[in-house]
Amino acid sequence: MKLHTLALLTLSALTLAACKDDAPVNESEDSTPAGGDSSVTVTDADADGVTPADGDCDDANPAVYPGRTEDCNGVDDNCNSIIDEGFGDADNDKTADCVDAEDCDGIDNDGDGVADEGFGDADGDGIADCVGTEICDGVDNNGDGRVDEGYDADGDGFTQCNEDCNDADPSAYPGASEVGGDGSDNDCDGSIDEEGLAESSIWFTEIMVNPAKVTDPKGEWIELHNPGTEPVYLNGLTLTSSSGESHIITSASPLEIAAGDFFVLGLNKDKSTNGGVTVDYVYTGIALSNESDEIALTFDGTTIARLAWDDGATMPDPDGASVMVDPTAYGTDESNYTAWCAATKVWASSMDKGSPGSENEPCSTFDHDGDGFTGDMGDCDDYDLEVYPGAPEIDAAKDNDCDGVAELMPVAVAASIASSSLVHCDYLYLDGSGSTDESGAALTYAWELVSAPSGSQATTADITSTTSQMPTFTPDLPGTYIFALTVNDGGTNSLPTTLTVTIGTQTTNTLPVANAGADQSASESVTCQAFSYGAYYTCDDCSDYDYELSALGSADANSPDHMTYAWSFVSGSTYATIDDATSATPTVTVSGVPATQGTTNSQGIQLLLTVTDCYGGTATDTVSLTFACTGT
Repeated sequence: MKLHTLALLTLSALTLAACKDDAPVNESEDSTPAGGDSSVTVTDADADGVTPADGDCDDANPAVYPGRTEDCNGVDDNCNSIIDEGFGDADNDKTADCVDAEDCDGIDNDGDGVADEGFGDADGDGIADCVGTEICDGVDNNGDGRVDEGYDADGDGFTQCNEDCNDADPSAYPGASEVGGDGSDNDCDGSIDEEGLAESSIWFTEIMVNPAKVTDPKGEWIELHNPGTEPVYLNGLTLTSSSGESHIITSASPLEIAAGDFFVLGLNKDKSTNGGVTVDYVYTGIALSNESDEIALTFDGTTIARLAWDDGATMPDPDGASVMVDPTAYGTDESNYTAWCAATKVWASSMDKGSPGSENEPCSTFDHDGDGFTGDMGDCDDYDLEVYPGAPEIDAAKDNDCDGVAELMPVAVAASIASSSLVHCDYLYLDGSGSTDESGAALTYAWELVSAPSGSQATTADITSTTSQMPTFTPDLPGTYIFALTVNDGGTNSLPTTLTVTIGTQTTNTLPVANAGADQSASESVTCQAFSYGAYYTCDDCSDYDYELSALGSADANSPDHMTYAWSFVSGSTYATIDDATSATPTVTVSGVPATQGTTNSQGIQLLLTVTDCYGGTATDTVSLTFACTGT
């Protein structure tokens, strides 16, 4: 019964507590179970109507008991082992915002809509220093007393935001000394290894001014070449045109042209619209003129490279083809326009011709070996100085003269048949009979007088037959004469060989003797016609008549074969002419002598012969000619 009674009392108490309007009951007295068993005591210390046995988790606090509404106070008011359930917890730290304290953690801990209020913000960026991230801006973003920490990776005293162009290289910072050849912009001025830049460090080697596959200027491009042994860099260089347009070459990374390599600048990098060109760097603000223009690459007032064109006056002016310099002329005078030509080979899938970014094709208009002939002029090996049209065949394995046959030229041998006492005005006999040809072919000869003593009037024409194997020559003055002989075997010439002959001086001279020949006479009769029964007559002139003169009777004791002759009229030239006044045997023709009926008209003619020997000695003689014309 005691147990029953106690159970009923307990149930009644729980029922009563459940029906209370959340207001505690003032029960300060102890309760003893029915039946008078004092060994079990039910205590409600805070008089909230619920004892610990009934689930009161804090029997010292009348505001805490099971079933009540939870307040936001950091207390488990309803004894369900959860504190402040149902209230906001913005930072999810299991502490309700209403009792939470603000921490410097970038979170709105107390739920008032503001994070980290009350904490310092040195840079005024709205983020508390304690949680601020340091950025490279010259401000102490995180309030630790240091500025831009972590942004001077190389420890050179310059940060990434303080113009350090390479924070991984301690030798690169504003104001540093440029180190040549290291490929780095040490002084952070936008240029790399500029100390080594000078005129001719970089060359223009090819340019497309007027493309055909695409429109100007989409397809325009410029090829650069580094002819040196060290790399060069384009960073910071300026590209200009004659119209004043310019572009500064700028890049965050090094624009290197390796030794011996090429680099292409263009207005358009899209290969689908630029004619299929691989462009290494895109410039802006410059359009190339199709007529006359000039481009230059400069740095700090120094012209590194320059190229001009002039609408075809000196440089080629093609459409749909680049203008390129011959590969053998890389690194030479850019104004040597003879080394430039229009491209003839198509690149890639383009219809245009050229070789952007690669070795140029040889120019057939350029004389590569300096022999005076180009490929276009018939030089069959324009890289061999010994091969060109008409060259001597000095190598049996080569077609030296470009006639399609590899052969060996004949050998010319020049000699003279003369005694040591030969003096001027003597005959000099030249001799080419020692010339040879390995194939045994018949030879032809070509003699030339290449040098004579000062004052001599002798020329090659004074050789009696320049094509004879053994011609003769009469030296007109003492001294040294030089002759050249070239022979030909029917296919190629020999190299010319020379012969030097020294002629002595004639110290005495006997004057020649002139003989103009015997006097001559001739006559002719013509029939006259009477008119008016003999009152008057008309007569034709006598016919022409030829007198054959001869000076062969003249003589010269010293040089009989070297006399010269000069004929002249003394009288009677009215009806007479001479065919060759310098011949030893000229012809004098008498013509037009009139006839008179019954009378003889006699025409007298006299000529003077002057004979001159080789030494200048002279003699004279006369001859008389008479022509009688009678009318009958």
